[in-house]
Amino acid sequence: MILEMLLVLVYALSVIFMLIVQSYLATRQHGIKTLLEYKEHITLTGIAGRSDRAVKNSVISLVLVLPAVMALVSIGHTSQGTVLALQIFLIVRILYFIAYLFSITWVRSCLWWTGTLCIFYLYAIAISSA
Repeated sequence: MILEMLLVLVYALSVIFMLIVQSYLATRQHGIKTLLEYKEHITLTGIAGRSDRAVKNSVISLVLVLPAVMALVSIGHTSQGTVLALQIFLIVRILYFIAYLFSITWVRSCLWWTGTLCIFYLYAIAISSA
């Protein structure tokens, strides 16, 4: 398997794990009965609310990184640079989720920008190689 695809799969699995954490925190805050019923009136606050927002942001990042990786793989232009960019992306996105959970705002913002710059790099490589 191409290493870039493996790294995207690992990130997708980490997003699923983040969703499980978010679900646990929401259940802890409101109870399973409330969450199984009509939930449009529920507002998540505190760590449960932060985990909800972090998961949504992580899903968006997954959607944004996937086309660049698919383009690189389909044109056969993978390199140590693209692998490194994805490794950095994976690490900072996991750390971003943790920083968001614990409301470490400056660190969270730096991690978000680092991950976003990795995505831009991948797109730049894919577009310039096409």
